[in-house]
Amino acid sequence: MNAIYREYQTQDYADCEVLVNEAWGFDRIFQPPELAAVAKQMYTQGGLLASNHCQVVEVDGKVVGFIFGFNERGPRVKRNYLFGLQILWRLYRIHYPDVMPRKHLLQAIGAHQQNRQKHLPSGKSEICLFVVAKAHQGQGHGTQLWGGFRESCIGSGVTSVWVETNEAGAAGFYRGLGFQHVADFDSPLHAYATPEGQACIYRYADI
Repeated sequence: MNAIYREYQTQDYADCEVLVNEAWGFDRIFQPPELAAVAKQMYTQGGLLASNHCQVVEVDGKVVGFIFGFNERGPRVKRNYLFGLQILWRLYRIHYPDVMPRKHLLQAIGAHQQNRQKHLPSGKSEICLFVVAKAHQGQGHGTQLWGGFRESCIGSGVTSVWVETNEAGAAGFYRGLGFQHVADFDSPLHAYATPEGQACIYRYADI
């Protein structure tokens, strides 16, 4: 299999959203299906819009992994208020038997952000979203994608990179790369996807 590492292109978005759904199971977690679709877009496009380093790995013409990262000394990332309004509009157009699923999701997002910000400083270099398809894990693709982002940060004079992860999820992978645990935090969003896990912040400071 020939792997190609390249810059993210607009036409890659659909593949990236599929990878996100495979990793976190939005179709399983959220009902009705319209809510799952909004959650996938919010997570995938939200990570993309927060990033200024976006690369994918393509195997046999198919995107099988990607990294969206924010380099604090890279190109400026503009706030996209329209995206937030679009997400809210889509949420409020979904018809439920009651309003609780939408209410719970919005409350979970708010609590997650509030608790996360206590441990991850705003504006710091960060891995925003990072996924490799399960069938292609263990082949070095994740390490290669991380290496590209790391070199970008080194070249810009960045001294550390942060990441939000889960102890029951990708935390072991990040420890293998040299990241160190900073803090745990409560996250209703993580509880949706990984009920037995623990949301946490890691930091890579060997740059």
